[in-house]
Amino acid sequence: MLRNKFFPFCNQYVATIEDLRCLKMIAQFFGKSSAFEGINMKHLLLFLLLSSGICFVSKAQTITGKVVDTKGTPVEYANVVLLSLPDSAFIQGTITGLDGTFNVTSTQPADDLFLRISAIGYVTVYIPYNSDNAGTVILPQDTQIIGDVIVKGDLPKVQLRNDALVTNIQNTVLSRVGSGNDVLRNIPGLAKQKDQYTVFGKGKPQIYINNRLVRNEWELEQLRSTDIKSVELITNPGAQYDATVNAVLIIRTVKSTGQGFGFNVRTSQMYWTRYWGLNQLDFNYRHKGLDVFGMLFASGGEDATNITLHQQTYIDKIWEQENVSYAPAKRRCYQARFGLNYSPSDNHSFGGRYDYEYYHNKYPEIMTSNVYSDGQRYDSWESNKYNKETVPIHLVNLYYDGKVNELAVNFNTDIRRSNIDVNSDIEEESQNYDNRMLSIESRSRNSLLASKLILSHPLWKGNLSLGSEYTHTSQKNTFQNSEDFPASSANEVKESNIAAFSKYQLKFGNLNVNAGIRFEHADSKYFNDGVKVNEQSKTYNNLFPSVSINYPFGKLQTNLSYTIKTKRPSYAQLDGNLMYISRYSYSSGNSLLKPTEISDLTMLLTYKYLQFRTSYQHFENPIVSVYNQFEEQPEISLLTVENFDKRDRISIMLAASPTIGSWNINYSAGLIKQWFSMEHLDGNKKFHTPVLKLSLNNTFDLTGGWLININGHYTGKGDNYNNRSGEVKYMDIGIGKSFLKDQSLEVKLECSDVFDSFESDTKVYGESSVFHEKASWRDTRRVKLTLRYKFNTDKSKYKGTGAGQAEKERL
Repeated sequence: MLRNKFFPFCNQYVATIEDLRCLKMIAQFFGKSSAFEGINMKHLLLFLLLSSGICFVSKAQTITGKVVDTKGTPVEYANVVLLSLPDSAFIQGTITGLDGTFNVTSTQPADDLFLRISAIGYVTVYIPYNSDNAGTVILPQDTQIIGDVIVKGDLPKVQLRNDALVTNIQNTVLSRVGSGNDVLRNIPGLAKQKDQYTVFGKGKPQIYINNRLVRNEWELEQLRSTDIKSVELITNPGAQYDATVNAVLIIRTVKSTGQGFGFNVRTSQMYWTRYWGLNQLDFNYRHKGLDVFGMLFASGGEDATNITLHQQTYIDKIWEQENVSYAPAKRRCYQARFGLNYSPSDNHSFGGRYDYEYYHNKYPEIMTSNVYSDGQRYDSWESNKYNKETVPIHLVNLYYDGKVNELAVNFNTDIRRSNIDVNSDIEEESQNYDNRMLSIESRSRNSLLASKLILSHPLWKGNLSLGSEYTHTSQKNTFQNSEDFPASSANEVKESNIAAFSKYQLKFGNLNVNAGIRFEHADSKYFNDGVKVNEQSKTYNNLFPSVSINYPFGKLQTNLSYTIKTKRPSYAQLDGNLMYISRYSYSSGNSLLKPTEISDLTMLLTYKYLQFRTSYQHFENPIVSVYNQFEEQPEISLLTVENFDKRDRISIMLAASPTIGSWNINYSAGLIKQWFSMEHLDGNKKFHTPVLKLSLNNTFDLTGGWLININGHYTGKGDNYNNRSGEVKYMDIGIGKSFLKDQSLEVKLECSDVFDSFESDTKVYGESSVFHEKASWRDTRRVKLTLRYKFNTDKSKYKGTGAGQAEKERL
């Protein structure tokens, strides 16, 4: 019986804590009993082994194995620790890889050791060390009881792995919510307003699907939730990412297995007061290592905004502007993609991809305006503006991803060209002054060449990564006005950026340390009407260090990270052309802007289904939008951007994501407080009011496969830079189900902004002015019906990650 229990070398056995305690007692008995004086403990154990008919030789060797859950799915990043008997002393440790495999090295006799394998959301198991192959270890899922309610262990677990918060999606209720967008709405600390995701306290993230950069949010909409394995949120990215990147979101997909021809088609039709629709076809052909894929996409419809603007300026007189505008818009978008990928072996993959996007927008604007001087009407007018915008974009990506022995190589090159053409015809009828007829043409020509190389190799107890990145961008802007006021002009910015970086990840027991440094050389040249302007041409050389420390205290996972980042002004912010808004309002960039440097200290804690995050950020030379006045014509306001001295901000967030019965919860609450001040009306105005954010996402898994989503969002009043914003609140609901035997047909009905409550109310303060804007979108409340059908589809094997993403964002 003891032989079967403690020496199961022929058949794997997962021991319990009681078994190991029993073994410890037996070892202590043999070591202390007078009946066994003079007998070496190791000799005695060897005798027992031989007497049971098993021959075992103790020697240094590597133990390998694989960890899976009860459904056979690999368990990533499980802790595997080699301990000694009888005192359970730590010998060596590691974590499982993406495929659940692990290996640890033993230099002690096997009969003195055992393995402890644990992961958040699973029962910890213990395995006596018996050979160099531990086989497949099954981790049962854990359950917890809150009162009389069972909290299941198969909830979408949020775990802290190194510097990332990882939400497991596969085999959870979130795998059936619909699209990638539906999944991301349920990620703690991530929010979506209109068409943009933001990370709490960090801003807009860079989003990747596996290692490929997402360049358009429609890619998330076409991604099925059933294809998603996990979502990783990195809130303080290290040296391998551009110094302008404040957060990274990585979506890992389920491993592809399909062969032959497959397609995925979907259509979404939305309507409330106006119609919006989209249609998309994804197709691919796979044969062994060859993967040919493509996509066709078309969307279009109408929306509208109502905006009320009120501005007060206090100079020699009190000037006031009141503007009420209504702007309906018709938008069209067409996209196409074609690419191929070839993987001659598991260690090598290369390919190329071409993307084409075309946007065509028409947005007339009707505005009624009044201007007052010391309370007396100065002018009133009506403006009818007709705008037409066309934007074609071409992008080519080439990549190689491979491994030579233990050296991993990833290389990407991107070539991007785009044109932005905006034609505006404006007709103004004034009561007190001359009428105006203007014809304005605005042109922007953009190009980018970027390459990125990353080399990785194991080193000592960790992994070393070295890399470099080169980007060259050019943007040429021209502005032509039929009345020549503001005057027609042309400027161009050419910028080259060379970066080199290194990162070392050290695993020592349960301690995980990531340290990196990035060097960037940026050379920017500014041209006005073809002539270089030295004062506005600049060169920067910067070092950006980063460090992250991760350590578990039992089930409490902790991470502390520090980075230095930068935020470079966009090319639109550097555009010195004076743009016409109305006869009393203009806008312009500022070619003298300096980059902002951001120091960021972030702490992450996770315990079971709870997550806590706090960050402190210090901004040097923050870029702020301000309203100024023309000295000779103070009734005219100029919207521009300027550098300020500093800004400090702290953010705190607490999130919970349990599953109670059929109810999946993702609730988060956060507070953001800044310290920022500026001169205002001969005094110093402080903007210290904190902002409260609440996100309440609920998913109900009903009988028959029906899913119901009820999601709410609330942002309270508070300050952001020199903006003082009002409340924002809205709620979305949806219901969906998959049909057919293979679940290949999906149907989902949704209603966004159920109570039609989404609107903004913001005051922007300047040195001598207050600008108050109220905006409402007539079409945020929409009913949306989505149908999806797939045939033999798997996600593309394409491994291109792209390069120069920071410059693409600036363009």
